[in-house]
Amino acid sequence: MDNKNMPKLSGIDHCHLNVENLSNAVKWYERVLGFSIVPELAFWNEDGRGPLTLEDASSKTRLALFEGEGRSKGIAFLATGEQFIQWLSHLESLNIKAVLADHGVTFSMYFKDDSGNSHEITSHDYRYIKSYYPNVELDSHSAKKN
Repeated sequence: MDNKNMPKLSGIDHCHLNVENLSNAVKWYERVLGFSIVPELAFWNEDGRGPLTLEDASSKTRLALFEGEGRSKGIAFLATGEQFIQWLSHLESLNIKAVLADHGVTFSMYFKDDSGNSHEITSHDYRYIKSYYPNVELDSHSAKKN
């Protein structure tokens, strides 16, 4: 495959982690690694079980904590709005099912690798992506490929 034509990523937006106790985990990440809750994303933690997004002091590393057992949900790669649209098209060209989600302040696409691990590409260029997908409803998850 020619990597020169591959869409680009901007980095890793956040990693999903399952934790036994959300409030204890927040305290641990604050005390040990200096992470703090991202206030503008705290509303996602409606039921107290996550996701609760934390970031380090430099605001470059984020974690999405979920209270629960089992495997963590994988990596959320970061993309600009333009990159996001390119990635969606790229995954479709490979016949990889991508699920598009409007989170109100971000857009995400979810997909699985060939081992069944879930991954995400997320973008904070909400208005840009919404202009391409105006019919995706808030908090909905729409399959783009079957």
